[in-house]
Amino acid sequence: MNIEKAFWARWRGRVFIAAWTLYAGFYACRKDMGTGKGAISSLAVSLACFGGMYAVGQLVGGSLADRIGARRTALMGAGISIACTILLVWCDQPVLVLLLQLGNGFGQGFGWPALLKLLGGWFRAGERDVVLGWWSTSYILGGLLASALTEWLVLNTGMATHSGFHPAYLISSAVLLCSACFFLKETARLPVAPLGVAPAPQPSEAVVQDRPWRQLLANPRIRLIAAMYFFLKMTRYTLLFWLPNYLISDLGYRTVSAEHMASYFELFGFLGPLAVGYAVQRHFGRRRMTLGACMLFALAFICLIHPMLAGSGGAGLVLSIALTGILIHGADILMSGMAVLDAVPHELHGRASGLVNAIGSIGQALSPLLITVYVSHLGWTKLFDLFVFFALVAGTICVFGARKETQFTSRPNRSILETASSPL
Repeated sequence: MNIEKAFWARWRGRVFIAAWTLYAGFYACRKDMGTGKGAISSLAVSLACFGGMYAVGQLVGGSLADRIGARRTALMGAGISIACTILLVWCDQPVLVLLLQLGNGFGQGFGWPALLKLLGGWFRAGERDVVLGWWSTSYILGGLLASALTEWLVLNTGMATHSGFHPAYLISSAVLLCSACFFLKETARLPVAPLGVAPAPQPSEAVVQDRPWRQLLANPRIRLIAAMYFFLKMTRYTLLFWLPNYLISDLGYRTVSAEHMASYFELFGFLGPLAVGYAVQRHFGRRRMTLGACMLFALAFICLIHPMLAGSGGAGLVLSIALTGILIHGADILMSGMAVLDAVPHELHGRASGLVNAIGSIGQALSPLLITVYVSHLGWTKLFDLFVFFALVAGTICVFGARKETQFTSRPNRSILETASSPL
């Protein structure tokens, strides 16, 4: 028995590291969206189109993960993203650049549902929260490192927009390619089932795949999570891409200083998912909505007092950005990861993750256009007032869900240690 446990422990460790590395690589080809772009309006259109195709990719990738397996789907999405990003290296035609970014967004959408499906099968419901908390640092720290790498390249090589050559895209595609190769190597001989004969599925399992999308849309927990995530992801991506512009336009920071200050959003943000993972495991259990409401109302309060903190000096501004990053990233993985995987059986993990993230990505796609109109009328000074509104709406949705949490019945999800039928 000890030999068998050690065998599966090694494989679970390999799966976690491989999934962490691959998703960090995905962000290398996502955070280069601002490289070599000109006007704010042009960046807004590019980000909106990218977000729209990313939502489509989530739905397609989620369906493929449930049908042909998480591993194949993740590698397929990485391949599409790498191909489109490499072509951007030598591309200067605006229309072609936009088409390639659409393709990149479509491939990027495969990563999240596929890797959540993979992790959902290899880790049990009781232990999955801490695992997902640690895994989500991949897109936080991975995105931070990707931003630092591309910014260094732009500032120090002077080649990002010269002679039709954009080396930043070459670097980011190489990072994702290396991550995909590592993932392929580590999961090449991935066991399909544990040693021995797996227990037969329950009768209800056979009905799961009949009308999966209708079943998901009829799930009250999925509907609430998706509605809440629309506003949360709109807030997260607005800060991710527009925080430097706010610091430059409203607080008078220079470009390099603004980029440095904005990095605290992710530099401290990775603490949020870790805190949430342990809080859920030790104190909140399945009360995801309750914890989510607390975090979102706290986020609204921080955004409300942000002007006072920012006006108190650099330390106050760092504190505000850091707390905002912690709360947003913590609530993000809590709802779009932990809560989603617990709301449906493993057979629907891919589609459920894709559906919730696709709804959130619609908010992500709308945020650049909304911000462009908003700041043109009210100015950058009022930006955090918008975040207060978003957080209050999302928190209210969570309160509604928290009131019904005791009514939700969720059968424990089977893991790879309990079933041999799930494709990986």
